[in-house]
Amino acid sequence: NSSTFSWTGSDPDGTITKYEYREDEGSWVSNGTSTSYTWSGYSIGEHTFEVRAQDDEGAYSNIIIWNFTYAAVEEVPYITWQKCLGGSGLDDGLSIQQTSDGGYIVSGYTGSIDGDVSGNHGDLDFWVVKLSSTGNLQWQKCLGGSSLDDARSIQQTSDGGYVVAGYAHSNDGDVSGNHGNAVDFWVVKLSSTGSLQWQKCLGGSGWDFAHSIRQTSDGGYIVLGSTGSNDGDVSGNHGNYDLWVVKLSSTGNLQWQKCLGGSGQEEGLSIQQTSDGGYVVAGCAHSNDGDVSGNHGNFDFWVLKLTNTGSLQWQKCLGGSGDDGVGSIQQTSDGGYIVAGYTNSNDGDVSGNHANFDFWVVKLSSTGNLQWQKCLGGSGDDGVGSIQQTSDGGYIVAGVTWSNDGDVSGNHGVLDFWVVKLSSMGSLQWQKCLGGSSLDEAHSIQQTDDGGYIVLGSTGSNDGDVSGNHGDSDFWVVKLD
Repeated sequence: NSSTFSWTGSDPDGTITKYEYREDEGSWVSNGTSTSYTWSGYSIGEHTFEVRAQDDEGAYSNIIIWNFTYAAVEEVPYITWQKCLGGSGLDDGLSIQQTSDGGYIVSGYTGSIDGDVSGNHGDLDFWVVKLSSTGNLQWQKCLGGSSLDDARSIQQTSDGGYVVAGYAHSNDGDVSGNHGNAVDFWVVKLSSTGSLQWQKCLGGSGWDFAHSIRQTSDGGYIVLGSTGSNDGDVSGNHGNYDLWVVKLSSTGNLQWQKCLGGSGQEEGLSIQQTSDGGYVVAGCAHSNDGDVSGNHGNFDFWVLKLTNTGSLQWQKCLGGSGDDGVGSIQQTSDGGYIVAGYTNSNDGDVSGNHANFDFWVVKLSSTGNLQWQKCLGGSGDDGVGSIQQTSDGGYIVAGVTWSNDGDVSGNHGVLDFWVVKLSSMGSLQWQKCLGGSSLDEAHSIQQTDDGGYIVLGSTGSNDGDVSGNHGDSDFWVVKLD
């Protein structure tokens, strides 16, 4: 970490008596009449070096500025272990979290009744799987009824159990209280060993889809999704589908709910409680009225900041004239936000699109102002499912890629997991394709306590990086180190 800066100078009306420099906007330091300087020992991150000249009358010149980023070179991680989970049917892993014992909790849906899967109630069930730290199956649980039930988000709770959210079309088996013939939000609380403690259907007579759940600081839960209802538990729908936020107590009782949107279609996909006790919400907006303003055309990223009681503090549409869709949001260590998804725009807020759909990563300030954005991908379609800030201040991103050019190399076939490591300013540090010759889709990633990464999705492959597939499509868990 050493850089030499060189320059030239002249004064047509006098004589340059000295040059001065400063590092990262610190104090000015004399460099005498030397026209070069070597700066050593700077830290990882963004830096500024400036030089100015002074003449024999004491006047200063304009300042020459160098901006640069120093990033430590990271080795591309390797696969420590991988695990296919499922049966002969359709199984899709959508959410993973490292647990307090060093293992992992995984959720998604299953259409299987064999292999690793037992207890399916019919059609598709929520499927929750507990793994050891090395990927061994410790227990599994099917939850649902005779119809379609799909788990989208899971989190370990403060009591050592788990809360799962998704949507249920059933009204039998484990499911009770469904409000109509469509689907409801379905929230399930499990013990540490997977026993059902309570369940709650939330919604109205329309279609209501939950995508994200988090335990809150008061021991309750915040749930996010979309609603087509305006009855039952739902009030205030603006028209068509609204983003729907629901606050539950620790026992699943509804404390408040909030519809957010306009006359078009909105979808809520990711929520987190923020350091001030409120919430940051990310989804997609097609409206440009009601709660939504600044839409660039078609679907935009839609980011909202709410108070702890659900009042709207600010909202921001991000995108261009194409379709821009959110996968994930997280509050960052500086109090801002990192948002990731996909875009096929190359105007408005979006620049650098490689063709078709790209990964799109956006850094926002604490008040929603765009600080930087980055398109990642190739000539195929590429899209993000998950992003997380890493311990070095950068970001780990996971999604899918159809590309094998541009930023993408090593694609194994049709559709691969694509894992990308970015610096704190969005520079690409490394990328890795994972998969086989069939369809492999990453939905969730987390940095693990050992500094590695755990990735979850689904796979239709049984070659390349993938082994042990049970049939149609399996959960696929990959540990990188």
